[in-house]
Amino acid sequence: MLVPEEKETIEKGFLLNLIIWGAMLASLFIYIIICHVAGDLIRKTPNPEFPIALVRNILFGISAAELLLAYYLRNTMLRVRSNGADSLLKFDHPTALSRYTSAVIISLALCESIGLYGLVLFLLGDEYQNLYIFIGVAAIAMVFFRPKREELVELAVAMHGGEIQPPHMLH
Repeated sequence: MLVPEEKETIEKGFLLNLIIWGAMLASLFIYIIICHVAGDLIRKTPNPEFPIALVRNILFGISAAELLLAYYLRNTMLRVRSNGADSLLKFDHPTALSRYTSAVIISLALCESIGLYGLVLFLLGDEYQNLYIFIGVAAIAMVFFRPKREELVELAVAMHGGEIQPPHMLH
């Protein structure tokens, strides 16, 4: 069971994770605004010899691989091993909260890069439609990988060595 100081630390850490998530999600919409406002000035005229379709397909494949990698890394980083190494650790800021924040930032950064691929394709002369597809996939993935209070509480309790307390008991 977590003591009140630990609960307060978790709440502050969770708020920081929400701010990071919101900023990264907002940056996707900033990419769209930039493309609409300055798109004609910064966009390259498409060269018929440049294989934009091939680049697009490669980036779609990389995006799919990044989504799988983000899922795997997040689940791996949030797993508390039962071999005793992690379960004996006492809860403090550098363990559970840092581990959770690292997992969130890594998974969100991988999602953010998908939006950047759409921006790069647009700047290379691709259409708005593909920009929207990449940004949309990135935004959906960021919502899927958003910070969740329950995950952080479960990780903190598991690393504390206690039984997992229901999330509503945190308040």
